[in-house]
Amino acid sequence: MRKTPTYILPIILSLLGSCGDNQMCYNLINTGDQLQFPLDSRTTNSLLYMNSYKDKNGIEYLTFQNETKNEILFYDINTQKLKFKIEPEIAGDNGVGLFLGYHILNLDSIYLTNYDFQEISLIDQSAKVKDKIEYEYAEDGTPLSLFCFITHTYQPATIIGRKMYMYSGPNRFVEKDPVSVVMDLDKNTIQPLPFTYPEYPGSNDKRKVFGWEDNFSRCFDGRHFIYSFFFEEEVYVANIPHDSIQKVSVKSKYVNNVSYPKEFGSSPKELCEQPRYGNLLYDPYRDVYYRIAYPHVTIDEKKEHVRSMEVLEYGGKKFSIIILDKNLNIIGETLFPNYTYNPKLILILKDGIYICNSNPQNPDFSDDVLSFQKFELKKIQSK
Repeated sequence: MRKTPTYILPIILSLLGSCGDNQMCYNLINTGDQLQFPLDSRTTNSLLYMNSYKDKNGIEYLTFQNETKNEILFYDINTQKLKFKIEPEIAGDNGVGLFLGYHILNLDSIYLTNYDFQEISLIDQSAKVKDKIEYEYAEDGTPLSLFCFITHTYQPATIIGRKMYMYSGPNRFVEKDPVSVVMDLDKNTIQPLPFTYPEYPGSNDKRKVFGWEDNFSRCFDGRHFIYSFFFEEEVYVANIPHDSIQKVSVKSKYVNNVSYPKEFGSSPKELCEQPRYGNLLYDPYRDVYYRIAYPHVTIDEKKEHVRSMEVLEYGGKKFSIIILDKNLNIIGETLFPNYTYNPKLILILKDGIYICNSNPQNPDFSDDVLSFQKFELKKIQSK
């Protein structure tokens, strides 16, 4: 059941997308409806992994990892009630360590990644460990780097048949390091894909030698993988084997040029203020893509009563969402108000697009609830 709040924060959204005169363009329109998932005192609404999962009985769940505990929570999306948890052990014969991120193939096959070592654990619903896969090297000897399945930076695993398409973190010490790898789920073997971390403009060094600007998001539309590097205007479109890569310009009208972080690190405030891009998501129900863009902002922590680290954690001060059609043409862009939503947590469902509004600067914020505002994709006549 969708809930309509008694008080709706006034919101002014951009109604002028990247459309020409007298053309139809698309925007995300606030419906006033919300999903609200109650949290207990030990569960935070700052999440690094969140996704929906539909079981064999057709029940659709919101699943997310509680950052303060080694557990996965399953909420019935229809009732917004907690149904059950899966709590892997940390140590012992059945231990998985401190996991970060997961992929649910089904409730008997849940893959966990770890932020301490290069190992994937396979568990079932009872949290029994069924297998462990180390990935320090690919099958052909290519060195791989630590990665985690997270959606805060949108990098979920993708399953095609019995293949799992995953990632490899940037490695500054090798000449060519793969962005993505593929694991055979029957043999547990991993092969690198022929797409390496790209260079950034104006430098002969690979972007990975710095730090933040190797961050990227990836989505899959059933035919292509699309990569959005956070400090590049263009996105990379790869076929499934990644042996054909095309670049497509996806420029926000609110971002003139991206601003690269300093070589030896930037402060949280500087990272908050830098113009850049963010997550890229595919909407299978409407056959469109959404690319997050972060315009340049200035933050006065004292005057605005904010902490830059928390602003980063909850998705920045200001953002827009670029709307792309199935051919990656820009068909609209919606600008959102300051300090209201968390664009790192977007739930795409059949009935709408739900953007998390559990932002500490939002007047309706409660740390006892994980809340999402429902938006609809609408055609708007451009004048």
